Amino acid sequence: MKCSYCGAPLDLSPESVVVVCRYCGTPNFVAGNPSKILAVPTLSSSEVLRRAVERTKRDFNLGRRMSEINFASPDLVYLPFYFVDVRLRASYEATVVLTYTRTVYVRGQATTRVETKRVRVSGVVTYSDLVAVLARRAAWGLSVDKLTSHFFKTAPEPRQLAEVATSASVSGAFLATELTPERAKAKAVRAVVPRLLARVDEDAARVAREETGLLMASATVEDRTVDYTVERLEVSPLTYLPMWIVPYLYKGSYYNYYVAGWDGAVVVAEEPSFVENKAISLLGVAAVGGVLGGLSSLALLGGVVEGAVTALAGTIATYLLAGGLLKSRRVEA
Repeated sequence: MKCSYCGAPLDLSPESVVVVCRYCGTPNFVAGNPSKILAVPTLSSSEVLRRAVERTKRDFNLGRRMSEINFASPDLVYLPFYFVDVRLRASYEATVVLTYTRTVYVRGQATTRVETKRVRVSGVVTYSDLVAVLARRAAWGLSVDKLTSHFFKTAPEPRQLAEVATSASVSGAFLATELTPERAKAKAVRAVVPRLLARVDEDAARVAREETGLLMASATVEDRTVDYTVERLEVSPLTYLPMWIVPYLYKGSYYNYYVAGWDGAVVVAEEPSFVENKAISLLGVAAVGGVLGGLSSLALLGGVVEGAVTALAGTIATYLLAGGLLKSRRVEA
């Protein structure tokens, strides 16, 4: 492929979305119609690095060790997203088990009984959400989830791609899309359905309590039949969000900050697990072990089975907490 302005050959890769000609500086768009693609402008590499260093200085653990930390050059990645506005409507029938206590009098003595009641209920609920769908097949995990949460919280203004991809260092950071808008819509609906079902359970429990007058009863949905329809399904233009990966070296190991490019906020931070973090884990292990050990002794007085169950629970809890003593790194998000 050649530059649309000067005819010079372009350096392309399978990920190329826009390539800035190294001879004349003209942006050349390889994939899609640039007027229909949006991108959020990013801070410069030096500004992102400055903010990462300032964040490190403020950190309780890292700030005291600044002399031992060396930062490397940040890497920019522009991630493609579709934002899908979904509204689902569900009609349901469900059996709800209500558990409650009732005080009865036997020969003049008050006795508390635990009773259950099964109630068949029906209703209609709706659920709406705006879902960020990464237009890539590979999963990026926590850093992408936190990046999109920060995007919704801060609401930066996207611009047309041509206004953002104006330099080779920026244009090379754009990742090609692997999903069509229709695939994005399908993924958004799949993501929302479990939330709709949770809303159905909440509504069924509410209706069952109100119909029986047992407003303080605990409720469990035993079975349900749900039919849902899609009332709204609208997808945004393809939108690129900038994420910087800022690596730093501490005592021979590399760790990363994942930074929102538009405001320099660290959305996920990898950090070494310092001795003070392990001390907190050790105190937690000791406290839990002591408490559960005491409970095990009391339970043994009541019966061998109860004591064994309590001791097993204590062993599992202590093992999980002790895992913090073995970790060499931790994640803050």
